Amino acid sequence: MQSSYPIYTELADCQDCYKCIRRCPVKAIRVENGHAQVIPDACVACGRCVIHCPAFAKRARNDVGWVKRLIIEEKKVFVSLAPSYISEFSEFTPRQLELALKKLGFFAVSETALGADFVSAQIASDIKTSCEDSGQKLFISSACPAVVEYIKRYTPDLAPYITNRASPLLAHARLLRRLYGTIAVVFIGPCIAKKREAGQWDEIDVALTFKELRDWFKAEAIIDAEGVPEIVSDTQDAQDAEFLPRRAAKGALYPIDGGMIRSWKNYSDPPAALSMAISGTDAIEKTLSGFDVAALTRPLFLELLFCSGGCINGPGASNAASGMARRMRLLEYAEMADDTLDNATLAKHISLTDTLSATKVPEAIYTEAEIQGALRQVGKFNIHDELNCSSCGYDTCRDFARAMLDKRAERTMCVSYMRNLAQKKANGLIRTIPSGVVIVDKELKIVECNENFARLMGKELSNLFEILPGLEGADLRKITGAAHYFTDVLSSNSADGIECDIREGKKILHLTVFVVEKGEIAAGVIDDITLPRVRKDKTVSRAQKIIDKNVAAVQKIAFLLGENAAETEAILNSIIESYSEGDSN
Repeated sequence: MQSSYPIYTELADCQDCYKCIRRCPVKAIRVENGHAQVIPDACVACGRCVIHCPAFAKRARNDVGWVKRLIIEEKKVFVSLAPSYISEFSEFTPRQLELALKKLGFFAVSETALGADFVSAQIASDIKTSCEDSGQKLFISSACPAVVEYIKRYTPDLAPYITNRASPLLAHARLLRRLYGTIAVVFIGPCIAKKREAGQWDEIDVALTFKELRDWFKAEAIIDAEGVPEIVSDTQDAQDAEFLPRRAAKGALYPIDGGMIRSWKNYSDPPAALSMAISGTDAIEKTLSGFDVAALTRPLFLELLFCSGGCINGPGASNAASGMARRMRLLEYAEMADDTLDNATLAKHISLTDTLSATKVPEAIYTEAEIQGALRQVGKFNIHDELNCSSCGYDTCRDFARAMLDKRAERTMCVSYMRNLAQKKANGLIRTIPSGVVIVDKELKIVECNENFARLMGKELSNLFEILPGLEGADLRKITGAAHYFTDVLSSNSADGIECDIREGKKILHLTVFVVEKGEIAAGVIDDITLPRVRKDKTVSRAQKIIDKNVAAVQKIAFLLGENAAETEAILNSIIESYSEGDSN
C-alpha cells in the first residue's frame, strides 16, 4: 500500500502554461516559483491535469516496482482486472491477456466486474426497500472514487446520499480474499483515482493503470514496439479466459455511462424509482449545483462518473482507439455475459459497506477590501481592468485574486499584468538610453522610439512626440531620408547590420541599424556627431548600468511571456552590442 500521493509534478518540465489549473474542476493546484503542483488535500485524483498537461509534467505515480516486489514476496498475487480491459487491449483475446499477465508473474486473473455485480444486487435491494417504506429519496452511486471525493470535499450536503456501499473494486478484493485466503490483490484499470482508493483499504494492495501495464508488457517483450502481442498458445484465439472464480455478469457494463443502472435493474423488478446517468466533470457540477433533495417526489438513483463517457475514457487508458470504438467493444463483450450471477449469494459472505473517506475543503472568506487589494497587485484598479481572460487558469480575475490570497497563485501568472510590466520596463530602458533609438516593423512603421530620436529629427517631430509619446504607427519614410537603410537590413539575409553617417539638415548623424527579428523588426541607434562627443565608452557604461539594473526583471518577463518580451530583451542587448563594437572616440 503506497503512502505518497498518486499525482505529482515533474518540476523541470513544468512550463508555466497553467493548463492544469484551467482543466482542474476543483482548482486543486498551487503555483510556487512558477511551478504548478497538486494540493493533495483538495485534489479528487480525477487525472484531468495528467491528461491535459502539454509538457507531460503532471504524472501519475508509477507502481509497477511495488507490484514486482509483491510478486517476489507473495506466493499468490491476483489481478483484479477492470472490465474496460476489453476496449483497451483490443489486440489481445481475453485468454491471451490472461496468459500475458501470468507471464509477468501473477498467480491468477479475476474480473473487477464481479464486485460490480454484487454491488448491483445490493443497490437493487436498497432501492426496492426505499420505495416500499417511502424512506430515502436520493441515492448517489459510490462506484467512482473521484465522484465520492468530489462530493465529500466540495458538496458535503449531498454526502449522506452517497450509498454506503463498497466500490466494485473493494467488494471484489474482499471476495477474492474470502475465497482464496492469504493473497495480494492488484487492480489494473483506466483510473488514477483507484491508486488513492488502494492506499486507503488494506484489502487492495496496489492499483496500476492500463498505461503502466502496457509499458511493463513492452519492457518484458510481451508486446513489441508497435503494440503487437507476442503471446502465442494453443488457445490464442479463444475468447474465454480462465477468470477466477468465474466470469462476471452485466457488471461488465459499469465502465460506460448508464452501465451501472442497466446492471442493477437486472436484479430487481422495475422499481418505482427514477434513475439518471451523468458523466463528465462539467455535467456533474451543473447537476449537483443547487440540487434540492426535498423537491423529489420519488426515489432517484444518480449514477455519476467523473470521466466523460465513463471509465473507458479514464486518464490511465491509452485511448488509442476512438471513444465510439471502445464503447462498442465493451457493449459487445457485455452482451455475451449473463444478466445476473447465479452464485450471487457469495456476496452475503463479504461486507458491501464502506466508502472512500474525504473531508470537506474549507473555503476561505475574504472581504471586498482584501480582494481589491489583491487585484491592485496585478494592476487591476477598476472593473474595466478585469479582463477575465482565464490565461492564469482561473475563470475570473476575482477568482485569481482569491487564489493569490490563498497562496495558491502568484501575480506573475497574470499575462496582462506581465505584458504591461514588460512594456513599462522596455519603455523605461529606451527612454533612459542617451542616444536616439527607433524601432520599426517591416512596413517601416514606428513601433517605439525615445524622445532623443524625436529631438534629433527636428523641432516639428519633437513637438509631435509630446503629443504622441513613442510615435507608434508613424511612417519612418516621412521622417528621415535614411529609412531605406532599415529596408536594406530587413530584406537582407545577412545578420550584419549597417553603420554609416547620414546628413539630416545641418546635422551629421551616426546611424547604426540592426535586425531585431529577421524580416520583421529592425532598430536604429542615432548619435549627433556634430555635437561635442560624449565618449562612447561612457555611453556604453551608462547603458550597461541601466541594463544591469533591470535585466533580471526583463529576463523573467521574457521567460513568462515568450516572444513579446524576449523581443524586448533582444532589442536592448542589440543596442548595447551596437555601442560596444567598432572604434571608440
